[in-house]
Amino acid sequence: MTKSDFEQAVGTAFTITIGERSIALELTDVRAIPASPRPGGGFSLLFRRPRDVALPQATYSLAGKGGAHDIFIVPVAADAAGRLFEAVFN
Repeated sequence: MTKSDFEQAVGTAFTITIGERSIALELTDVRAIPASPRPGGGFSLLFRRPRDVALPQATYSLAGKGGAHDIFIVPVAADAAGRLFEAVFN
């Protein structure tokens, strides 16, 4: 996966299924990690969802238009608009 794979998906929803419940996360930002040793460059993904569900850091299968990917996400912030989660590819 590369940064460009996700840049065109900013503003779209990814779905996590936990048991019988589906939870939508909106991809809000893709950020480059300039000093990354990762081939092709490192990047992070920021996702937002309403405050009604708190997700612990874990690996989730996020399904979007490009298929499903197992991605480790971490909760990083919460504000009046919702909760933010980050995935780092470094």
